[in-house]
Amino acid sequence: MLVISLVAVIKLLLLFLAFMLLGTVGFIMASFRNKVPFVPTPKRIIRMMVDMAGIQPNERICDLGSGTGRIIFTAAKKNKQNLVVGFEKSFTLRLISKFWLWVRPWLKKRVRIIEADFFNLDLFDYNVIFCFLTPEAMRSLAPKFQTLKPGSRLISYMFPLEDTQNFQEAIEHVGDKDSIYYYKKVS
Repeated sequence: MLVISLVAVIKLLLLFLAFMLLGTVGFIMASFRNKVPFVPTPKRIIRMMVDMAGIQPNERICDLGSGTGRIIFTAAKKNKQNLVVGFEKSFTLRLISKFWLWVRPWLKKRVRIIEADFFNLDLFDYNVIFCFLTPEAMRSLAPKFQTLKPGSRLISYMFPLEDTQNFQEAIEHVGDKDSIYYYKKVS
């Protein structure tokens, strides 16, 4: 009897996991209708991006389209004197981020997850900006990036800025397909 109920529990758990996987895949596929789809950044890339940013104490950090919060949590764990803000439009992704923040209560004072369409934000007050956006989104944000204060850094995964005027640029090629683009505002 105990073996049968244990087998039933395992089957239910596997069924639940299968539905979760299908739901996740469906959510990701549906997000491709947006200008900025949800595609998780690999953990090793996140670590490299945060290291590459050269974050100093008390700098303000943000992630444009923060998804499930993986970049903001990594930045907050590594930089204990900084405010880290994730801007996310999707209710579902914000909910997941807030759940992960609830699981990490020691980060609550330094992490904010904000409902916002980052195309309408003023980014001037941020010293470090992380993004994994489409080329179209990068083009749309280019005028905002030009208004950043000198010394501000933009760290972009996969897609570069087309207009690098007023920026110092460095590129880290990670494997055959992946690249991290570092831009420091010089004027």
